[in-house]
Amino acid sequence: MHTLHIRLRQHSKNAMFLAERLKELNLKVIYPGLPEHPQHQLMKRIMSNEFGFGGMMVLVVDSNKTANRLMKKMQLEQVGYLAVSLGYFKTLFSCSGKSTSSEIPEDVQKKIGLSEGLIRFSVGLDNHIENTFSRMKRCLKELKII
Repeated sequence: MHTLHIRLRQHSKNAMFLAERLKELNLKVIYPGLPEHPQHQLMKRIMSNEFGFGGMMVLVVDSNKTANRLMKKMQLEQVGYLAVSLGYFKTLFSCSGKSTSSEIPEDVQKKIGLSEGLIRFSVGLDNHIENTFSRMKRCLKELKII
């Protein structure tokens, strides 16, 4: 099998794992692989079953301050890296409203659901995603998000 296919499957598998586990912690998670996502059924019809729902997911926390504290803590705990670009084999995260989408006026950001505490993840190719989740959970607990 082509290496790219293996990577795409792992990317998607890891994102689904994290989305489900974070949802179990009663956190707001946006991921098309979750049944409550508004385009879940559409995605199921058009996606390649071999590659799943993709490796991009969103975690929403209460504020930009909390999002930045969490991202810095996750970087220290080696969950991934705080980055504007989301193309890398390791997990990357950014607070879109204050970085890549900062040119969008705040009223428009609110209208389209881009809250200030929205953290966008490009989930990496980690072969030990359970360990990554444990580190994420530790960060969430230390910052009293959960």
